[in-house]
Amino acid sequence: MARPESHTHAVPLGLAGAAGLLMPLQALITSSAAGYLGGYFAAAMLSSLTSLVCLVVASLALPGARAGWRRFGTVWRDRPVPRWFLLAGLVGAYYMVAQAVSVNNIGLALFAVAVVGARTLTSIVIDMIGFSPAGKQPITRIRILGAALLVIGAVIASWGTAASISESPLAWISLVVALGAGILVSFQQSMNGRAGKAYGSTTTATALNYLASTAGLLVAMVTLAVLDIESFGFQIVPLWWMYFAGPLGILFVVTGVTLVPRLGALVLGIGLVTGQLVGSLAMDLLIAPEKVGGNEIVGTIVTLLAVLVASWQPNGRPRLRTGKAT
Repeated sequence: MARPESHTHAVPLGLAGAAGLLMPLQALITSSAAGYLGGYFAAAMLSSLTSLVCLVVASLALPGARAGWRRFGTVWRDRPVPRWFLLAGLVGAYYMVAQAVSVNNIGLALFAVAVVGARTLTSIVIDMIGFSPAGKQPITRIRILGAALLVIGAVIASWGTAASISESPLAWISLVVALGAGILVSFQQSMNGRAGKAYGSTTTATALNYLASTAGLLVAMVTLAVLDIESFGFQIVPLWWMYFAGPLGILFVVTGVTLVPRLGALVLGIGLVTGQLVGSLAMDLLIAPEKVGGNEIVGTIVTLLAVLVASWQPNGRPRLRTGKAT
C-alpha cells in the first residue's frame, strides 16, 4: 500500500530536465574550445581536468564523500558492482570528444537528434534487461508511445538541418560518432547509478568517473601526439569561459547517478533530453532568434508531451514510488 508521502516522478523529472537544459551550452563550449586549444582531445581534457579538480575538493570537504572513498576497498573486494564499472568514465571522455567533433560538423540540433534517438532506444533495452539500479522496468505500450513521441519531437525540431550533412566531408563520421555517444551514455548512467549505490556517495562515484575519463584522454592524447595526428596539450592558454564545460558535465553525471535508481533508464533519459532540446531552443532564441523556425518550437512541444506520456499511468495519476530513495 502506497504511503501518503510517496513521491511522484514530477520532482526527479524536473531535476533531470534542469540538468539537460545545460547540455547544449556544454556542447557549444567544448566545440568552440577545440578550435581555440588546437584539438578535439585538448578541449575534452580541459573539461575533464576541471571536473576532476572540483570533485577532489568536494571529496575532501563532504563527509559522505569521504565515507564513500573509505568504502572503496570493500567495494573492490566484495564486488557488489563489477570492477570494470570503473571504466564508465571512458564513456564520458568519448562523449566530450564527440561533442567537440560533431557540433562543428553537423550542428547542435542534429547532434542532439542522434544522441536522443540512440539513447532512447538503448534505454528501452537497458530497462528490459534490468541493467540499471532500478532493476527490470515494465516496457508498457504507454512507455513505448512516450519514447516514440520523443524521437518524433526531436526529428521535427531539427527538420531541415540534415541537408547540412552534404556540406562537410566529416559529417557522416560525426553523425556515427554522435550515435555512438547516445548508446554509450545510457549504459554509463546505469553503471554510475549502481556504483553510487555501492559506495553510498554520488560524489565518490562521479569522481571515479572523471578519474577514468582523464586517464583515458591522457593516453589518447599521448598516442595521437606520437602518431603526429594531434599535438599534445594546449596550443594556447584557455579562455575563462572554457573552464565551465567541466562543471556542467558534473551536473549531468551527478543527475544520472542520483536519479536513475528512482526513474529507470528510459524515463531519466526522456527528462534529460527534453531539457536538452528546450535548452537548445532557448539558446537559439537568445543568440540568433531570426533562425528559429516553427518546426523547432513544435518539436520541443511534442517532446514535452513525450515526458508526460512516459511518466503517466493509464489511470490518469503519475507513477508513485514507494519506499525511500537511495
